[in-house]
Amino acid sequence: MYRRRTKRATPPGRRGRSQSEREIAREEALRPCPRLGFDRDQLGCYLIGRGAVEIAESQFRRAVWLNPFEPSFQVHWALSLMKLERKPEAHDVLRGVLARNPQNPEALELWRQSWPDESPVEPARAPECPARADAPPDARSAGAGAADAEAGR
Repeated sequence: MYRRRTKRATPPGRRGRSQSEREIAREEALRPCPRLGFDRDQLGCYLIGRGAVEIAESQFRRAVWLNPFEPSFQVHWALSLMKLERKPEAHDVLRGVLARNPQNPEALELWRQSWPDESPVEPARAPECPARADAPPDARSAGAGAADAEAGR
């Protein structure tokens, strides 16, 4: 009447893998995805509120790893890095967020609180033109555009 349950054979590729290893493998196969990471971000916010900043930082880092498209994850990660006195890392994370979206209000506010004297986005530099070999020496230092203007081209 009742069937006796027998232990199933483990497929060859899965022998010896722990539960956490399988979860990591599944996440690795799914990432990066715009729908992932929200649970980790929420847990990180809860942990920050409870004072477990180191654990929260790891959750935010994982959320960013799963979903690099969500800027709020990166802002939360930068905030946790600042609370851990790791300002250079936080600086790099926030600069990355503001490079992609200079108008992000969360990132701008955190940037202005932490680095009020520094501009969040570096000014764009004009690309350098290689000097032409046939241009006179003074025109080579001024760039190819000056050489063309002098030659009337």
